[in-house]
Amino acid sequence: FAMSPNPNSRKGGLIGLAATAIALGKHINDYLPELVPPVMACFSDQDSRVRYYACEALYNIAKVSRSRLLSFFNRIFDGLSRLAADPDPNVKNGADLLDRLLKDVVSESNSFDLEAFMDLLRERIYGKNPF
Repeated sequence: FAMSPNPNSRKGGLIGLAATAIALGKHINDYLPELVPPVMACFSDQDSRVRYYACEALYNIAKVSRSRLLSFFNRIFDGLSRLAADPDPNVKNGADLLDRLLKDVVSESNSFDLEAFMDLLRERIYGKNPF
């Protein structure tokens, strides 16, 4: 779905992945490597609605998986840092909601790798706006 030329197909795929994550519940950990990468790929989609749906899908995945999602944290943060500068206000809002949830997840977790995150944060602080 992520490579479909039809944006409606990409949005539908994202909705399906989010629903799958919710249905998996506590068993989501085994499927995170299959769920997260296609959603992350849609963070850079040319259609702003697809980018918004990607934020919403990852929000639902994060809501279910909580600290188990931290293995993808650096990639998610990288994508969110780009979406925070998105010209579409809906995408920015979706990214902000996901950002708040991730802050809660990180603050609840004892296994967050702060040193690895600091390197990524340093890169993003001095980066240029992709939009």
